[in-house]
Amino acid sequence: MQFIGVPVSGNMLGAIFAFFVVIFGVVVAQVITYMLVHAVRLIYTRNQLDFSLLQSSQELPQLRSPVQFIILLWSLSASLTFFELSEPVLNLCLKTAKVLTYIGFVWLGLRLTSYFQVFFVEKSKKTALKFDDLLAPLLGKVIKVLLIIVGLISVAEILNLPLASLLAGLGIGGIAIAMAAKDTIANIFGSLTVVADRPFSIGDWVKIKDVEGTVEHLGFRSTRVRTFYNSLVSVPNSILLTASVDNMGERRYRRFNTMLSITYDTPVEKIEAFCAGIRELIDLHADTRKDYYLVHLNEFSASSLDILLYVFFQTPTWEAELVARECLMLDCIRLAQKLGIEFAFPTQTLHLNQETVSNSKMASFDSVQKQIANGQKLASNIVKSYRS
Repeated sequence: MQFIGVPVSGNMLGAIFAFFVVIFGVVVAQVITYMLVHAVRLIYTRNQLDFSLLQSSQELPQLRSPVQFIILLWSLSASLTFFELSEPVLNLCLKTAKVLTYIGFVWLGLRLTSYFQVFFVEKSKKTALKFDDLLAPLLGKVIKVLLIIVGLISVAEILNLPLASLLAGLGIGGIAIAMAAKDTIANIFGSLTVVADRPFSIGDWVKIKDVEGTVEHLGFRSTRVRTFYNSLVSVPNSILLTASVDNMGERRYRRFNTMLSITYDTPVEKIEAFCAGIRELIDLHADTRKDYYLVHLNEFSASSLDILLYVFFQTPTWEAELVARECLMLDCIRLAQKLGIEFAFPTQTLHLNQETVSNSKMASFDSVQKQIANGQKLASNIVKSYRS
């Protein structure tokens, strides 16, 4: 046989045609990859997600490799017809190509699942609902597991493996496998329980036994919690089946309970004015609960008079709670300075017994009322001066 006037054998001619088929396959792979990436980029862009940033941060895997692998495999399979191969060898090559094709499709499916998993995770960050932050990554993992199972079954069918015998063998060894993997199974059921019961969401502040921190990730095996000293603790999901979960992130109000200790020589009318002023500060504070709070002289301590300050803040995060708490505490200090009230600290005073006549008089009711009104007025002026 001649090719362009040069005598060639059948296999050489097949190699020439195979070369052009492979080149054509590479070009087709580039075109398909470009179209696929362009379609995904369009989906991301329409949902106001930065596709380029996510791709450069290596959160999104490349689609080029699995597409080129599949197209190149098909090109090589098509080029086999140009060679003078025996039927058994040709059948073996085609069967191998089918197995590798299914592997390539599973590979491509896993990478596409990663794209859509990242898409739903980024999309869920822009919604007020926290449950989708928990469900999106877990759903991506479930799809990946299903893809691998379907791929294995497909490869087994191509290789004519006895699936019935394999399933029967798994049935016989199922008890042993279940006993060996009981912790893994318990962890999987724990993750399903979290999805179904929703005791917490990503970003919530939780207490699980001795672990306290912010939930960062929910997997099949464990839940990762970032503690407040910045370590990362993996809590097995099996614990979530029986342990109580204290979700601090779901609190509607955040309690603040403290004592304000003032000196024993503080006049009664100033104490009442101070308490009334603090109540006024709470009423005027932007983040406090207005329908329930307590401010009262509560205890005679060894070296101070203790005023109970029991109040709730309505803030979304712990950081916002700290800011609101600081605001209220600073206003209380300013009010004490305006009223001439001194905060106490542990001291011991030695009094010498002397026969003296006390000239102190009890404040009248009108004087106390004037002091209370003065405390409320000072608190209102403090809020206007420092919180406007």
